[in-house]
Amino acid sequence: MQNFYLIRWLKENSRLDPDIIDALKYELDKRLYYYGEQFAYPAEKSAIAGKFGRVRAALKEKVLSFNKLRMGAPGGNSGIRISSNAYFSFNSALTKRGFSVINAPWNMGRGEFVDAGLYRRIRAVRSFLENADFKELITDEFAAEMRGLKAGLKEYYLRAGISALVVPFDLPVFEQLAIKIFKELGLPSFISLHGLPGRYNNIDDNRTDHLLVWGDKIKEFYVRAGISPEKIIVTGHPSYKTLPAGAPRFSLDNVLVISKSMGGTQHSAEEILSDRGNLVLYLYSVQKALEKAGVRQARLRLHPSESERWYRRFVDEKFFVPDREGLCASLTRSTLVIGPTSTVFLESLLAGVNYVIYEPAAGNMDLVNYPLVPPFDGTEQGIPAAQTEEALEKILNTRSCVSPAVLGGYIKNPFDLSFIEKIVSPK
Repeated sequence: MQNFYLIRWLKENSRLDPDIIDALKYELDKRLYYYGEQFAYPAEKSAIAGKFGRVRAALKEKVLSFNKLRMGAPGGNSGIRISSNAYFSFNSALTKRGFSVINAPWNMGRGEFVDAGLYRRIRAVRSFLENADFKELITDEFAAEMRGLKAGLKEYYLRAGISALVVPFDLPVFEQLAIKIFKELGLPSFISLHGLPGRYNNIDDNRTDHLLVWGDKIKEFYVRAGISPEKIIVTGHPSYKTLPAGAPRFSLDNVLVISKSMGGTQHSAEEILSDRGNLVLYLYSVQKALEKAGVRQARLRLHPSESERWYRRFVDEKFFVPDREGLCASLTRSTLVIGPTSTVFLESLLAGVNYVIYEPAAGNMDLVNYPLVPPFDGTEQGIPAAQTEEALEKILNTRSCVSPAVLGGYIKNPFDLSFIEKIVSPK
């Protein structure tokens, strides 16, 4: 049976340029899939809320038009200019190597921007993306606005003398437009990985010239998915100077549980629908296993995209206590972490606490219908992973720890950007 998908249908049948549909895919998907009270900020809005958003945006623009824009100048030193909105301390590392790092134009404030016209255009497009209905995003008028934005960004990059682009991902609108521009200009572009991937395909994270990953294992998994090994560069992680050598702590004294969240958009390789009821099932299952092990209370940490109010309607609040503190502090006081596919797996181990992977699965498909990927699928040596309650109970009873030796495969140490001068040259 054919797998129908609205965005693909539009790309094949709409009069709009397929590149425009591609650039808007993330926003279009949000209006279809980022819905439900399980999300902290669902895209679904009532007609009144949507109208209020537009009025508020219009008022802001009126105020802006009556005030003279005090535009600044690009920051940075006198080195080769790189536009970057990479995560962590990646930009600081570039600066230490003598590059002049300029913030991404769509993240700049008035004090940073040099182009009042482009600043207004970015604000207008962002406001429209926040408040427009699906049908308004696929009009000729908005397509023209997108083309104007792309032209404005291209002119800015040329005028500012930007020699390279670094982004943390390649699905959202602004990042996609910037990547296309740098391709047209023949200038290098990079994705600097912002998390441990929960999916691998040969489309997403493959739009730039180079993909910067933390460790050899991550590179291996991308290559398996079909991405050329020549474009993948292993850098390490800018925030982690040393890796723990000893076994992680493992006790049931202070257990932290990470929720199983669901996505609000589709990846590019396939379309997947998820059952939000299984988010609750996951926590019920974890609670059952912990209670069998003698645990009477655990802390529950939700993904930032999730709604605590929604979860409170379902979970046992005497058993699950909300964990709202910073992740570093939370991990420091935890004696065990239990969770699904998540970057917290690495962050826990780096904090010296064991992470028990729990991914209930059937046919290697998890509770939200996504295929499990390493190291969360149980195929990696030295990384115990449970796919059933019985397996989870066994790990808890036997205190099966992740081997500290596996960390080096996921995070190269030390962090290394020595390659970049060979790729990025003065414009």
